[in-house]
Amino acid sequence: MEGKSPRKFSEDFKFNVVLESFITGDLAATAARHNVHVTLVNNWRKQLKNEGPKLFAFRKGKSNQEQRMIDQLEKIIGRLTIENQILKKTQEMIR
Repeated sequence: MEGKSPRKFSEDFKFNVVLESFITGDLAATAARHNVHVTLVNNWRKQLKNEGPKLFAFRKGKSNQEQRMIDQLEKIIGRLTIENQILKKTQEMIR
């Protein structure tokens, strides 16, 4: 017997459900009306609260592709910085 695959929801659907939940103030009723679990709607709300300010960030005309590349490179730099620090500490311990 195969398990169910998780349902996929579009960005528009998620945004509309979250917006409705904020407007009505009733998370449970909104979730029930759209046939999704309350926890899922709550997670979407948290995501919007955390990432919402990025919608208004001034990007100086950079395209989405350029911004994604910058974000990816910044992550790599961060990871390499941490690895470098670990290697330096390991080298100090060996001496």
